[in-house]
Amino acid sequence: MASITASLPEPHEHFMRLAPRLWKLLFAGGLGIWLFAAVITEITGDTILVPTVIIVGSFLVPVTVAAFALSRPRAGYLTTEEVVLGFFAAGTLAVICSALLETYLLPESKGTYIAVGVFEEIGKGAVLLAVAHRVHNREPRDGMVLGVVVGAGFAAFESAGYALRALIQNADDHPVLNILETEAFRAVLAPFGHITWTALLGGAIFASAWATGRFRFDRRVAWTFLGVAALHGLWDASYGVAIRISEGLGGDGWVFGWPNTAAWVGTPTGADLVRFQVVYDVLLAVNAVVGLTWALRRWRVYQIDRWRAASPVPAAPATDRAGTRPAT
Repeated sequence: MASITASLPEPHEHFMRLAPRLWKLLFAGGLGIWLFAAVITEITGDTILVPTVIIVGSFLVPVTVAAFALSRPRAGYLTTEEVVLGFFAAGTLAVICSALLETYLLPESKGTYIAVGVFEEIGKGAVLLAVAHRVHNREPRDGMVLGVVVGAGFAAFESAGYALRALIQNADDHPVLNILETEAFRAVLAPFGHITWTALLGGAIFASAWATGRFRFDRRVAWTFLGVAALHGLWDASYGVAIRISEGLGGDGWVFGWPNTAAWVGTPTGADLVRFQVVYDVLLAVNAVVGLTWALRRWRVYQIDRWRAASPVPAAPATDRAGTRPAT
């Protein structure tokens, strides 16, 4: 087992550790404010409150999950500056760069969803690695927590964009209700998407530097990146796949091909929509279970590795000059 490399913290460093119950208070308080703001906005029609509905609703679950991760027992070498930087850099730079790559480099036919997964994971990974260089003691579980923070920032700002789009597209048809529907759907899925994927990548990146203190693109990082990019691509493709499966089950014929489009062939009936929703939910649930199980196993493995590395190696029994053990 490789030894743990650790350096003394700088005098100005203050490690961020949150109380175990804080995430519950954040969620309960944020949920109440979000719903109250939505009701008042719908009643009064005051558009000044719309940003509050969008921001609180989009940030509620990501911030809560990040607070939950920061309260977990671990070595705890992440500072407040690193956490704040990771969250906001992911929500701004990573989202912008990902959108830029998807606009100019996205394939026009096959491989679209896989490319989206690769581009967005590269964007989050770049932010995570940039912030990780500020962390002196590179514990794998701290890497997973930093990944949660980075993924939460990306998810929060991305959800805010989707909520704003829902507002613009439904400006004349109950815009607040459409915002709530969009944000509620994305809030339920948020912990199992960007947050889980980036946590896995963060753990692998920090594990590569655990023994030497230097980040390396080793086999674990490579396979983890490919794995999370695949989960991301399959997650995005689930909508189109669910449509094709629903049409096939409904007797409209099976269409096999890369699900780059989410368009129905013809007009779906009520039964088609019910089948689609069931299939879509099942596909997302399977993807979420795979990602979450993977993340929980990595968390436990990193904990066991730390225990083993920290345990002193028992000294060998003393021997005399002849090489025999003394009698006891």
